[in-house]
Amino acid sequence: MWQVVRSIYIWLAIVVLTTVMYIVGLPMFIVTMPFDRTRAIGHWYASRWGRWILKLNNRWRPTVYRQDRIPRGKPLVVVSNHESVGDIMMAFSVDLHFKWISKQSNFYVPCMGWFMFHAGYIPLKRGNKESVVRCMQRALEYLDMGVSVLFFPEGTRSHDGTIQAFKAGAFKLAIDAGVDILPMAITGTYDSIPKNTWKFNDWTSHLRLLIGNPISVKGYSDENLEELIAKTRNTVIALRNELDAGQAQPLRAAG
Repeated sequence: MWQVVRSIYIWLAIVVLTTVMYIVGLPMFIVTMPFDRTRAIGHWYASRWGRWILKLNNRWRPTVYRQDRIPRGKPLVVVSNHESVGDIMMAFSVDLHFKWISKQSNFYVPCMGWFMFHAGYIPLKRGNKESVVRCMQRALEYLDMGVSVLFFPEGTRSHDGTIQAFKAGAFKLAIDAGVDILPMAITGTYDSIPKNTWKFNDWTSHLRLLIGNPISVKGYSDENLEELIAKTRNTVIALRNELDAGQAQPLRAAG
């Protein structure tokens, strides 16, 4: 009973926060968008939104580890496992200007989807080849402008918390653009709000994100693409195992 009440309260608080932030931020978006080609301001504002949502649930204890591994001054293809909608809020706690690849239907959600548009995130219609081509072209344009692009290469949230097979799109993009891959792992979000439920758990959840060392794409091509995918996936698995073993040392808490 109390879990249901808490979950309703949190979702209502998220709706109110999102609506208020969009209304407050709209004049800023309108004024800055013509001059902000990379939509850096939109992403900064969206990151504030994500970090504040983490604070709405007093049972969440978010921590980000090893932000010092992020190379500065160059774009990256960022890849992470995907356990829950909470992963989005955790990724917003990473100090990096990036663009999401997100399914197109999310952009039609009132306020939240409009946020995504103003932040310059990239829509993708699953199963539509033309949409995939446009998505990759837009991602390549951002990389050329020095902006990183973040993928959940599993393609969807994990059904059981295990890391699923990685799709090739992020890795082919990294090879084509000649940019490093930044692996990261997230844990704790699956139990906090599993897939196919709207209820938040009723116990304290330690949400943790660990950033790995960049992986160079030098020497990789379409011929050995699967090798790069396997190397990155194994790295993400190792990072999550490090988190689960409690071996990572945080530089700061998220938020």
